[in-house]
Amino acid sequence: MKCLVCSATSGEVSGPCPQCGYDMNAENARDPQRIQAARAQFRDRTTAYAPDTRVSAFDKAKPWLGVLLGFAMFVFVLRACRSGGFLW
Repeated sequence: MKCLVCSATSGEVSGPCPQCGYDMNAENARDPQRIQAARAQFRDRTTAYAPDTRVSAFDKAKPWLGVLLGFAMFVFVLRACRSGGFLW
């Protein structure tokens, strides 16, 4: 069964969608207004449509901090190996 709200495919015919929780077996499940409301509610809950509301600035900076730390370690090793035991 393919969900009308999140387009996930599931082998189960009974019960709500495992991803978004929309009940396809309800009597007015194919009502376009209800489907649009469920899609808007699903978009508000997921990070795919609103990543800035759930990802902090520190989480965005972590990869760049790792790159800077790796570069600093690389430069430190290069200087240590080149100097013959003296760092400066």
